Amino acid sequence: MGKGGCFKMSNATIIPLLEELFQYEEPFLILNSSGIIESINHKAANILNLDEEIGKPLPMDELSRSRWHSFLKRVQQEKYSFTSLNIKGKDSRYKEIKVFGMLIKKKNLIFLKILNEAFDCKLQLDGRSFLNDLPCGIIFFKGNSIIEINSQAIELLNLDLENIFHLSFDAFLSQYFDNSFKKLQFISELKTFGHASFEIARMNRENKDKFLSLDCKYFYYMDLTVVSIIDKTETVKLRQKVKEMEHLSEIGKLSATITHEIRNVVTSLKGFMELLKGNTTDDGKRYVQIIENEMERMESTLSEILYLAKPSKTYHEKISLLHVVKEVIQIMRPQADSNDIAIRLIADENCDYAMIGSVNHLKQMFINLVKNAIEVMPNGGTITIELKHRHNKIQVSVQDEGSGIPKEYLNKLFTPFFTTKDDGTGLGLSLVKKVVDEHHGKIAVESKVDVGSTFILEFYSYTENYTRFYYDDNQLKKWLNAQKYNSIQVN
Repeated sequence: MGKGGCFKMSNATIIPLLEELFQYEEPFLILNSSGIIESINHKAANILNLDEEIGKPLPMDELSRSRWHSFLKRVQQEKYSFTSLNIKGKDSRYKEIKVFGMLIKKKNLIFLKILNEAFDCKLQLDGRSFLNDLPCGIIFFKGNSIIEINSQAIELLNLDLENIFHLSFDAFLSQYFDNSFKKLQFISELKTFGHASFEIARMNRENKDKFLSLDCKYFYYMDLTVVSIIDKTETVKLRQKVKEMEHLSEIGKLSATITHEIRNVVTSLKGFMELLKGNTTDDGKRYVQIIENEMERMESTLSEILYLAKPSKTYHEKISLLHVVKEVIQIMRPQADSNDIAIRLIADENCDYAMIGSVNHLKQMFINLVKNAIEVMPNGGTITIELKHRHNKIQVSVQDEGSGIPKEYLNKLFTPFFTTKDDGTGLGLSLVKKVVDEHHGKIAVESKVDVGSTFILEFYSYTENYTRFYYDDNQLKKWLNAQKYNSIQVN
């Protein structure tokens, strides 16, 4: 018996989600694949004029049994479907009902909702609708309007509630197809095969990329179109990450051989440069110096490629991030001064900014960030570096007053060899991301065109009873289980 005594359920079908669904004032029942009633609530029993008994077959005529078997196949293939059934009540009279069914895969059961007349004529926006408990967005289109929609669909598609009441399926598709021919092709495929799908990319309310899959099914005998919206963002991002790792893997295979061969050539050239210095004119010496500078730049680029290609390291050295930042400012100040740029540091001198990491790699990372900031400020200005210590984390922001980064480039910034500079290699920010990842940190970018950009980095700070476990994942997980600090993020 449920919380309110409104339904009966066999032991085999007690699932928390279903128990919650049965509390709604909507007619529900659960059948197994043989059509045996496993669970039924009071409202469904009243509509069907049946006793609230489980373990008996749902009484239906021969035509309905044939429909049931077809319906069962569709549900098992597509996870949900519709059908109509003629049910025999206690008074031996038959009643035709329309049902929406979902497959409960874990138990191999069919969850049915009996559709009422309102389902055919008006939009349902009941906040207690069972559809709001589904993990995906669902929209039902009938005729020229939406007749039911759940909150997930409204949220994922960012729909305007004021205009949703008169939104036809054709108008709905027009929002996502850039020309009418493609839309007509999609509708033709849907009406011909009963199923069609497409994917969209959009920005959510937090201005972050969202990747959605819209799966459409058309039920001819009900003239009903059902659209399910599934959030594929994590899957798409994982694919992008895998693709990026494969790209880096290929770089790794080539870089060692290429770097070795080029460095052999550079070493030979350096030897000849030394010989030329003593046997050339003043103009010749000046040209030799230029050649040596370019060879150093080449070696620096090769070192960056090698670093990106190498596997990530684990560090055990306790360092002061504030001290690292101060050293970087001293190194970069001459270059900043020559470009009429001031570097401002905001940090609490008495605050502990200790962490586990590599001084050299962190220093190179901040040099790259400051160097990039200088290059995007040809008219001078101020670079602001701010350190904050919050909740066992150190947050560092590097803010410039440059031209900003267009929105379409933000997701590509850390991709190896991606650059917007004419003479850039596209390795600087890739190196920054690699250093952040090696230190189990996070990095984000905020930018506004013609205003400037801010790179925000976050690292775990050092504490005796926490960080000493952090950089050994297995030890950390054991410690978390022992201490029951399951809310601490491991990855």
